Amino acid sequence: MPSYWASWSDLPEREVLPGNFRTAVTGKETGVNRIRWVHPTTLPAHTHPDAEQTMVVTSGRIAFTVGGEETVLAEGDVCVIPRNVVHSGHSIEGEATFVEIFAPTRIENLLGFLGGASMPDPAGPAAEENR
Repeated sequence: MPSYWASWSDLPEREVLPGNFRTAVTGKETGVNRIRWVHPTTLPAHTHPDAEQTMVVTSGRIAFTVGGEETVLAEGDVCVIPRNVVHSGHSIEGEATFVEIFAPTRIENLLGFLGGASMPDPAGPAAEENR
């Protein structure tokens, strides 16, 4: 019998970059992640050619750059990142959490996925090309 709900606390959390923790769940068409950034953490510049990303900050503050425009996002702020738009970010202090939604889903965000990395290499694009 299918289940239509889960509790974040029952799902595994994975550190995908230093200080950047992801808990992921997916349906057939959309994926939802709870992200927790522990200062200091940096998300290198990257794009998602396969999906649009929406973020909703649920606690704390993060610095985020989308398409060359930088801002500080805080609890209650929403950000939409179209496919192929370069974005990056970094923690400001303490801990921050946000929910991100990908449409269509990015199955590579789930634990157990055996394909390529879903996070950019912190060493930059040249390091990614050499993997």
